[in-house]
Amino acid sequence: MSKAFGDASVSDIGLAPISFLPITKRTKPFIIHFIYKPKTNSKFMKKLFLSLVAAIVAATATFAQSSLVATLSHEGGVQIFHGQTAYSQAMEAAGHGDIITLSSGRFNATNIKKGVTVRGAGFEADSVQRTFPTIISGDFTISLEESVTSSLTIEGIYHAGTIYVEKYLKEATFLKSSFSKIRFGNTIVSDLQIIHCQINQSVLFSNNSTANIINSYVTQPTNGGSNSNLEFTNCVITGSSYIPNNSYIYDLYNSVFNNCIIYSNGSEYPYCMILSPTNNVYYCIGYQGESANETSNIFQNMTNSSNIVVPNITSIFKNGTFYELTEDAKSKYLGADGTEVGIYGGDLPYSPTVLSPQITKCQVAKKTTADGKLSVDIEVKAAE
Repeated sequence: MSKAFGDASVSDIGLAPISFLPITKRTKPFIIHFIYKPKTNSKFMKKLFLSLVAAIVAATATFAQSSLVATLSHEGGVQIFHGQTAYSQAMEAAGHGDIITLSSGRFNATNIKKGVTVRGAGFEADSVQRTFPTIISGDFTISLEESVTSSLTIEGIYHAGTIYVEKYLKEATFLKSSFSKIRFGNTIVSDLQIIHCQINQSVLFSNNSTANIINSYVTQPTNGGSNSNLEFTNCVITGSSYIPNNSYIYDLYNSVFNNCIIYSNGSEYPYCMILSPTNNVYYCIGYQGESANETSNIFQNMTNSSNIVVPNITSIFKNGTFYELTEDAKSKYLGADGTEVGIYGGDLPYSPTVLSPQITKCQVAKKTTADGKLSVDIEVKAAE
């Protein structure tokens, strides 16, 4: 079995071979038989075990039935929901602190009003690992009351609509997901972490936001005010084509940029934009515009000399990759820690592989045994 969750592996919890009772209709749930022999009584191992159960239920449904499954880990048990509305059913049944695990496939969106963990199978298809994305279809709203103490975590989903965030969002984590638009509105956002994500159109932070964006790709981030504190570390940050020359880039103020690559990817206005002097920028790479009437550079308001402008920023990326630097650029453009700038540098190099266990192999026997059971060989893998 593959390694999962740091130093723990499937063998550590004594997970025995798994079999299924025969089913007559595709819509009926699987009944899973297993032996749980933990080598330790720690809460960590219990959580790991429940995570594996949820992953097995979700992924075997994908392999064996091609159906949509959501599992809800609640008070030491696992509930199973099926179909396109499975996610919304699981959310309705969930309480603060619960974990919802989604199989690959397309689920209807649902509003989030609880401090839960939502885990998908990832936002990209991987033909080698035989994994497929979890897609959330439709706009949705995140609306948590100030009294909610359980933090929200969203991991491993693909969403092409708009997410609206209202009221309060405290110590939330968006992890290894692909988003299109995020609108925070008049929200109090504190200690948000966005890690290994893609935000492909725009993210509008409120004027009362504190957030760390780490090893992520972000298009057109804005905070539009002086009360917001954002820190971008090892990110690739791009803008759209409609922002005119010499605008303060993306209306970002009081933000910190470390080891980032920042440029405009627009064709209508291929101008060099500049960062507001309210920002602090260290060891970043920026675009020096090529227009004849352009005299400024993106870092002209910065007092330190660690930032570098380049005339053609796309030349530092390998063709056919997701913002991987060329070998020459990796050695030339280094961050404060001595690793390459951009999403593959730093302590947390970018990877879309989700942290929760995923089924990468599921072989089902052609025939049942004499007592009516069906043998299934399952391989579990998670990020190191």
